[in-house]
Amino acid sequence: MAGYPRSAPVLVPFKGGVDVVSPSMGAAPGTLRFSLNYESAIGGGYERIGGIERFDGRPRPSDAAYVVLTLAEPVVNIAIGDTLLGVTSAAEGLVFRVDGDKIALTRVAGSFAQEAVVEKITSAAVGTVTDEDTAVLDFDDNALQEAAANVYRLDILAVPGSGPVRGLAVLHDAVYAWRNAADGLSMVIHKATPAGWTAVPLFQRIAFAGGSSAYADGGTLTQGGATASIKRVVLTSGLWSASSASGYFVIGAVTGGVFAPGAAAGGGACSLTSAVSAITLAPGGQVSTVVHNFGGQAQTTRLYGCDGVNPEFEFDGEVLVPIDTGMTSVRATRVNAHKQRLFFAYLGSVQHSAAGEPYVWSTVIGAGELAVGDDITDLISVGGSAVDAAMMVMTRNSVHVLYGSGPSTWNLAPLSLTVGGAKGSAKDIGGVVALDWPGFAKYPATQAFGNFLSRSMSTQVTPIVAGHDCACSVFVQTTNRYRVFFTDGTAVCGFPSGESFEWMPIDYGTQILHALNAEIAGQSRTFYADIDGWVYEADRGRNFDGREIESGFITQPLAMGGPMVRKQFRYTEFEVENPSACALKIGAEFIDGEEEPQEAQELDARNHGIGLLYSMTNWSEAYWGAGVRLHKRLPTEGQGVAVSLVVHGKSSSELPHKLRYALVVHTPRRLAR
Repeated sequence: MAGYPRSAPVLVPFKGGVDVVSPSMGAAPGTLRFSLNYESAIGGGYERIGGIERFDGRPRPSDAAYVVLTLAEPVVNIAIGDTLLGVTSAAEGLVFRVDGDKIALTRVAGSFAQEAVVEKITSAAVGTVTDEDTAVLDFDDNALQEAAANVYRLDILAVPGSGPVRGLAVLHDAVYAWRNAADGLSMVIHKATPAGWTAVPLFQRIAFAGGSSAYADGGTLTQGGATASIKRVVLTSGLWSASSASGYFVIGAVTGGVFAPGAAAGGGACSLTSAVSAITLAPGGQVSTVVHNFGGQAQTTRLYGCDGVNPEFEFDGEVLVPIDTGMTSVRATRVNAHKQRLFFAYLGSVQHSAAGEPYVWSTVIGAGELAVGDDITDLISVGGSAVDAAMMVMTRNSVHVLYGSGPSTWNLAPLSLTVGGAKGSAKDIGGVVALDWPGFAKYPATQAFGNFLSRSMSTQVTPIVAGHDCACSVFVQTTNRYRVFFTDGTAVCGFPSGESFEWMPIDYGTQILHALNAEIAGQSRTFYADIDGWVYEADRGRNFDGREIESGFITQPLAMGGPMVRKQFRYTEFEVENPSACALKIGAEFIDGEEEPQEAQELDARNHGIGLLYSMTNWSEAYWGAGVRLHKRLPTEGQGVAVSLVVHGKSSSELPHKLRYALVVHTPRRLAR
């Protein structure tokens, strides 16, 4: 520490998240009194939130690549959006930037050599390539990556229709979204494809009874000259071998006539008992789904769901099967598959199918019902110490646990009659975590009576989360992050840490209504859907779907040896991990011991409490080139009994960076008077 013989460095690890409850001088070093769009990271530190980008199945903007061609002469007669063609190599690329003798291309196929280049449509000569560069450095690379991504972004569209997205699911590596039709008279399922969102056609149904010869999915139903392909055989009671099978078929278009009540043939034998009716979805539902396999084969893995408006359903990606549970005036709002039974929640009642039979809802065959006395908000399977698996039944004001393996052994035991869980907030994270009115509670397994224990997990951010309603939540296992989205558009990220959580407020600038994490082609991917009809992939790209990401935090005061000692603060060294070049503003607040830290100005109307200081005069601008792990020493000179470090960033072109720790160098002076 040349020049400061008595200077003392203090290592401040960035951990603990936001703490707006502890006294400022009593908070743990490295915790924050304000944060926006940072999240706790595996291995320690705070990481700027990842981007989101619109999604419809077409190539992702963040996957865009670019090349920069240098021509022998300055570029003329070329416009952004033109496609260039290499005369010799036949390489192609779309122009998205022109600067002097350089052209930036994306959607590149092939490799340009030192050759003549022409405009593809007109064959007009552009010039001769002298250099092809695919690796521009630092901030220039940021700008080109952002501009190339913007080309792809313009192709991607919202889910067709009107109003918010009504549901979001992943099945067999495909993403599905529900949204009201443009006229608002129905709801439509859409599949993300390489060509964008594609509507999934709904088929027809017709009831049968007295079945004596089994039909098969993919078979044919005939009656006289009328014929139709069978998309699904739904057996609800009876046996084919006893000539008592009854249920309904989901069928395709009928050709050659019409079906009427009476004997039918084709791939089997039965008696039709109704006319054909179209399967439709009424608008306005909020879709809840679970993926389960009742058949034991890969192709029988299906979605089971409900939306509070339409009949409960099974969906395999092509065929939607309404499930007749016996409920008509009330529709289920939550679904779960547990102990090989399909469970639906109807107000304060939870009902289940027969074992292994999601279409069978007769109590004679093994279906059943249990009541909890309050509207159910979540059904979630968990591990318990008494039984290998149990199911939590959550309401807004209570939690029950269902033990047992079937109707003869069911035991619905109350866990709490005062603490509950908000709809859509419950996730199993080594114990169920859910949002209640005071904040978040966790229910880990325990050897104590009741087999689960309730623990408060968010005391340090109670003023931020108390009283909020949950829109949805998601747990991203690869990053160990539990994100909860509130109905007012704000959100928090919880990071399990020991026996507690580190909480950080986040804000994507749009109201997220649905969130899920799923494995697609062996990769963990996270998707959101919002109030305006867009689906986004999260933790992708450099911005919020083209908008800047504003981020920052202020640490709790760092007393470093005690709040009674005045100090001369010298400088601070930060350890940063940044996969792309990044720029941050770093500042400091000095507390003199006689007054609390000054209140900062608010960032904007959506701010979570206090904001970052724009009025500070001792900001330092810090620039980091792309690297694995870098250190930067910045002056943070001033006097006081404590210092708060302030970090602020705003960018639409940078990848997320991590701030691991700060090394604060100071010189003790005297006791504060």
